[in-house]
Amino acid sequence: MLASRWVATACFIIAVPLFLVLTNVRIAATEQRVYEYSFAQYDAEVVTGVDRAQLDGAAATIVDYFRTGEDDELLDIRVVVNEQEEALYNQREILHMRDVKDLMQLTFRVHEISFVFLVGYVVVVFLWTRERALRQLAVQTIVAGASTVVLLGVGAIAVVLGFDRLFEQFHLLSFSNDLWRLNPATDRLIQMFPQGFWFDVTLGVGVLTAIEGGLVAMLGLGYLVWSGRQREVWQPGRQAVADAAAGEQ
Repeated sequence: MLASRWVATACFIIAVPLFLVLTNVRIAATEQRVYEYSFAQYDAEVVTGVDRAQLDGAAATIVDYFRTGEDDELLDIRVVVNEQEEALYNQREILHMRDVKDLMQLTFRVHEISFVFLVGYVVVVFLWTRERALRQLAVQTIVAGASTVVLLGVGAIAVVLGFDRLFEQFHLLSFSNDLWRLNPATDRLIQMFPQGFWFDVTLGVGVLTAIEGGLVAMLGLGYLVWSGRQREVWQPGRQAVADAAAGEQ
């Protein structure tokens, strides 16, 4: 019984930073304004030769592609350049985007599982309805939040110091092929979303997650402070009632 509690507690502490990171990753992957930031910041219209309206339309299509569709669906986006209709991406880019979609779908599922676990864990603690259990949950929340801040802080330093290497290792671990190795001189996918954009997004996700971890820790600390004050208020009253009952006896 004790071992299962330790396992559940460890899973909770791990699930908190995991859920926060994946929440921000999911937002970045499905928020069209993130894509539009890349177009504006890295002059995608000039580099790709595709006008901004069509790039924005492509971003909306990509978001829908990640959210819905069959697993084997291919991303076929058509654009008009010099009054001629053509495919936005070549076959290599299209196949890579299918791999990216598979990765996104896995990310979304893990995100949802971590959310269900966290909710279930907290509900069980509340159903337990013991003050001690709630205070233990608050302590665990502080540990989870502080761990998030530390881990993401270290991660941010690693990203700043060696992003190119981390970016390559991420792709080697995430994909079983080399379709992700694109040519920035000819491939529009990397022209629309260059490595500088991924650096910005990675750092943004890390900083935002660290802030959220700090807020989670403050929430747990706030409950401990509040519950401690409540105990100080109620303890004299309880003692007085106990003394009165003893006097009557």
